[in-house]
Amino acid sequence: SRELARTDLGKVLLEADLQLKKDVAKFTSPETPEGREYWNKLYQKAGELFRTENVSIPTLTRPWIVPGEVIIRENAESAYVYKATLKVMLEQDHLKNSADYNFKDPRLKELNEYSSQIIREKIIPKLTKEVNSSKRYASLRQVFFSLILFFSSFNSVLR
Repeated sequence: SRELARTDLGKVLLEADLQLKKDVAKFTSPETPEGREYWNKLYQKAGELFRTENVSIPTLTRPWIVPGEVIIRENAESAYVYKATLKVMLEQDHLKNSADYNFKDPRLKELNEYSSQIIREKIIPKLTKEVNSSKRYASLRQVFFSLILFFSSFNSVLR
């Protein structure tokens, strides 16, 4: 919402989302080895499906950063976060009933699914590593840890 975007928390989330888009563009850029491999596979698949390589490739692959594994130890006085990871997922995997991925042409749907599969196998692991270790995402990780501790202490008060 607009109110959240005006807060420090909102700014961190928006910056992380923008950085994720930049990292996806970097990893799928034809100027990188993994990007060339990605586009070569897509155009090869497009050629098989459409009998031509002169086709517009609709890739609806939107990655999201979501909470991963969280392990907390709590006692009466404190809470300790043993593990808290973030993971990257494609929107269609996170939102199971997303209507954005309905294609009229089944070949386009198959091509998009193929693109998503390549991204899951080749790009998502790299993005997940970046999100959990890169300095570019340090603010996001700090916010994530803070939220874990906040909700942990909030739950303790409710008990």
